[in-house]
Amino acid sequence: MVPAGLLTMKLWVVLLLAVLCSELQIGCCQGVKRKKDVEESRGRRVRVRQPAQNDRKGKSQSLLTRVLDKGRFQHLAQTTLLTPGRKMELRCKGSSIGWSYPTNLDTFSDSRLSIKQSDKYSQLILTSPSAADTGSYSCWVIVCDGAECQRDQDRTYTSYIYFPDKDHLFVPSAIHFEIVYLHPDRPAVVPCRVTEPHAEVSLHREVPPEEITTNTTQVTYDPTRGFVLQHPRPEHQGVFYCKAVSKDTPQVSTKYQLLYVEGKDTAVTVRSQIQKLCKRVPPAFHHQSMRFKSHLERSPAVTNLVCLLQKTSKKLLRAERDLPERSPSEIKPV
Repeated sequence: MVPAGLLTMKLWVVLLLAVLCSELQIGCCQGVKRKKDVEESRGRRVRVRQPAQNDRKGKSQSLLTRVLDKGRFQHLAQTTLLTPGRKMELRCKGSSIGWSYPTNLDTFSDSRLSIKQSDKYSQLILTSPSAADTGSYSCWVIVCDGAECQRDQDRTYTSYIYFPDKDHLFVPSAIHFEIVYLHPDRPAVVPCRVTEPHAEVSLHREVPPEEITTNTTQVTYDPTRGFVLQHPRPEHQGVFYCKAVSKDTPQVSTKYQLLYVEGKDTAVTVRSQIQKLCKRVPPAFHHQSMRFKSHLERSPAVTNLVCLLQKTSKKLLRAERDLPERSPSEIKPV
C-alpha cells in the first residue's frame, strides 16, 4: 500500500508538469503568431502620422484676427481686401501687444484710430478707413526680461490691407512731389503703391517721354512697395511718374524726382548738388515757361523749397556759433 504522503507528492508533480506544458504551448503559439504577423506586414506600407501644418507653425498664424461681428472672427491672410468706409476692428492675442500701421495714421492726431488693451488681447479700431489707409498692419507679443522689453519675432503677424477705391488707384499722399535718392550699392524704390492689387501699373519718364520696361532683374514692381530699381545707374535720374489702369480707367500718380548719389559721403554729394542749383536759380518766382537744363531744375517749386531750407539751416548754424558757451551746470532743464 502506497503511503498517503508519497501519493500527494506524485499528484503535485503531475500538476506541475501539466502547468509547465501549458505555459510552453502558449509561448510557442504566441511566437508563431508574432512571426506570422511580421511576415504579413513586410509587404504592407506603414502609415506614420505627421504633425499637422498648424502644429508645426505654432499659434502665430492665429495671432491676428479681424472681428466680423459679435462672436465671429476672420484670420487675416498676408494680403487682405476690405471695404473702405466700414469700421475695421483687429484683435491680437496676448496680455502685452505692440502694433504697427501705415505712417499716415497716428493715435495722437487721428481720432479715427484707437488701440485698447485687455488682459487677453489687444484691439485696434479704425473707423471710416479710406484708400490712404492702405498698408501693412502688424502686431506682436512684447516679452520683458526685467526692465528690458523686446518684440517676440516668433509671435508676430503681418497683413497688408487694401482699401480699394476706383477714384484713387494710387495710395493718396500729402506730398505731391517726392525725391528718391539712387545709390549704386543698393536698390531704390519709387513708392507708387496701389489700392487695387490687380491694377496694371507702368513707370514713365517725363522728359524725354518714355515708358520704362519692367522685368525680373533690373526693374520690378511690388504693389505693396512700388517700382524697385535693383541696380540704380546715373541714366535713371529724372522726373518719373506711374500710371495705373483698372477697368479701362487710367490714373497718374504723383511725380518723383530721382537723384543719383555716388561716393561714400552722401550728404556732401547732395549738398553740392543743391548749392549748384541755388546759384543758378534766382529766388524770385519762376514762370512755368522757363526751361532748365537739368532734370531737377524742371521743378521750380521744389527748387525754391530746397534753397529756402538750405538758407534757413545756414542761419541756424550761424546763430548756434554766435551763442556763448555755457558749462553743463548752467544749463537748466526745460
